Amino acid sequence: MSVPLLEVRQIRKGYQLQGRPPLEILHGVDFSLGAGECRPLCGPSGAGKSTLLHILGGLENADAGEIYWKGQKISGQTRSAWAQWRRGSVGFIFQSYHLLPELTVEENVRLPAMMAGISVGERWEDLIDQVGMTLRRDHLPGELSGGEQQRVAVARALLLDPDLILADEPTGNLDAASASAVLDLLVPMVKERQKSLLLVTHDASVAAKVGNPLRLLDGRLAN
Repeated sequence: MSVPLLEVRQIRKGYQLQGRPPLEILHGVDFSLGAGECRPLCGPSGAGKSTLLHILGGLENADAGEIYWKGQKISGQTRSAWAQWRRGSVGFIFQSYHLLPELTVEENVRLPAMMAGISVGERWEDLIDQVGMTLRRDHLPGELSGGEQQRVAVARALLLDPDLILADEPTGNLDAASASAVLDLLVPMVKERQKSLLLVTHDASVAAKVGNPLRLLDGRLAN
């Protein structure tokens, strides 16, 4: 049996609110994601979807539990070790795009490689072309529609060829047509590269375009 790309065991997370009892968000989450697998992480608002995604990407610490990457335990690392792993293994796509407003399309896409001091050759140019933004490469984010900004974010997330894409409500700020266009772009690009995708959404129509859903309810994955 092949080792999962990502395996999560008994992840727990809670928050201490001033003057109130502790609020537990995740109550022992277990799941695995195979290489080349695309899955939506579904559930209502407040279910803990984004919290779980941030823990998986090393942006937030779990209170308990373990995370394994290609069979090796990565939970419990230092911040610098998380950052190094994340830079080489994970691409993020966020609901609010997170493009730097003073940088052009080209500069935003190339930014991960420049920050890491890595040469990616003409890969950035190919990705801009694949997301249909070649004619807008010199434009600033403020000159783009929401759908166009998210296309740029998709290209940026794939620049360093990560094995895992973590997408947090990537269509949440888009109208139906733009959301569909971004998903029709993102999912095939991930599958063609034999990468894995975990995409947070509360929208059933979005989930249907991605794959077999993981359903998070009251801090637990439903069977």
